[in-house]
Amino acid sequence: MSHFHSEKRYSAFDMKFDEVLEILGPFGKYQKTRCFLLCLFAIVSAWHALNMFDLVCDRKALKSTSKTIFFFGRLCGAVAFGQLSDRFGRRPMFFIGTAILLIAGSVAAASQNIYMFMPMYFLQGLAHTGIFLVAFTLSTELVGPKYRLLVGFMIQMFYSVGYITLAGIAYLIGDWRYIELAITLPVLLFISYWWFLPESVRWLLTQKKNEEAQKYLEKAAKTNGVVLPTEFMESLQSEKNEEPDRKYTFIDLVRTWPMAKLSLNVWLNWLVNALVYYGLSLNTADLAGSPYLNFCISGAVEIPAYTLCIIFLNRLGRKIPLVVTMCIGGIACILSGTIPIDDNPDMETLSIVLAMIGKFCITASYAIIYLLAAEVFPTVVRNIGMGVSSMSARIGGILVPTMLELKSVWVPLPLVVFGGLSIGAGLLALFLPETTGRPLPQTIEDVTHPSNPRDILINGEDIVKKESQDTKM
Repeated sequence: MSHFHSEKRYSAFDMKFDEVLEILGPFGKYQKTRCFLLCLFAIVSAWHALNMFDLVCDRKALKSTSKTIFFFGRLCGAVAFGQLSDRFGRRPMFFIGTAILLIAGSVAAASQNIYMFMPMYFLQGLAHTGIFLVAFTLSTELVGPKYRLLVGFMIQMFYSVGYITLAGIAYLIGDWRYIELAITLPVLLFISYWWFLPESVRWLLTQKKNEEAQKYLEKAAKTNGVVLPTEFMESLQSEKNEEPDRKYTFIDLVRTWPMAKLSLNVWLNWLVNALVYYGLSLNTADLAGSPYLNFCISGAVEIPAYTLCIIFLNRLGRKIPLVVTMCIGGIACILSGTIPIDDNPDMETLSIVLAMIGKFCITASYAIIYLLAAEVFPTVVRNIGMGVSSMSARIGGILVPTMLELKSVWVPLPLVVFGGLSIGAGLLALFLPETTGRPLPQTIEDVTHPSNPRDILINGEDIVKKESQDTKM
């Protein structure tokens, strides 16, 4: 067991929560266990992302309606869970969402008509999106800066595993009602999380719930085999200078120009990434004869993209890889749509390869912007910011069918538009801050008026380097 002696002094002004995590263990046994549990839920969340009604309905109008309702549910879930989890906590919203998902999925499986099915389908979209958002945010808040990348991408990889395994479930079971039950009943297992899943200590500290925060920290310290210094809670409490009773809303994300500029850039990148991601997925749907095999491949191609991100992002940062993958993906999309094929098998193969390069790159960039958003928004509005980000992505998904109809104007036009938007949003990402290895901002002040230049970057400028240059002059 490691011991940290009390003679070491911790300044009330210097000690941030990420520094406490270094003492506690930035990715100790306590965090590993909780993050693994949240990753398991990502598999079930992916199962519920499939439009099940497409499998049983032959009427085009109803298929279109079901997609609209499902994506609208996802949009509402992103907004509602983001706002509510920042107000009432991550933990309560996780279990409320789990209950909604279990009930909605069970009732949907027993639905006798479209009027009974559609409301449940809306609730499934709402719940699975909201819970995944909460799980992702909570997992990144549990660990130290060096491990946020690993945890963020691991939960995304488990989500891809969910997509792959869903293809097998659908193939083996066949009947949509039993598929619905098969993906819903495992939600019962997550009730056991009540005894394991903690509340976000970062969130508790911003709400001045210091005794509860101390309880979780002491439990984590015991599990990780360390002893926390007695004065650490006093140091953490004294660094909070915002009103304890203040309630934050969406307006706080755009109230000041620095915060608005940051938020709008992140949200635009989410929208474009979702638009291109789902657009490429639909545009490459004919690559395999079997829909089950095609669905499986679509999920499998994401895993190497996530793996490379895990290997390189801590070395290269978040911002530059985001810009590069979006620009390369955009170029690949444009080339895939515009190269002349003329019934040439080699050119057809090249077009498919370029489309897959685009899918690979946009998968990586989508995951990077997801991680960057979780790191750049302050704790007091993190889930609100992530909720609006996810809402932006849902809007991008809803726009995909309309964008694909541009084929009637010019066949390559959808891919050209996807590519152009990807390149444009990628270039705008140059103005986002670099977050690699930085403590998570706790308050709005940490973003708009950072008290310590080590803690945050603004407008893409490295304040640490800027300060050191000023010192040399």
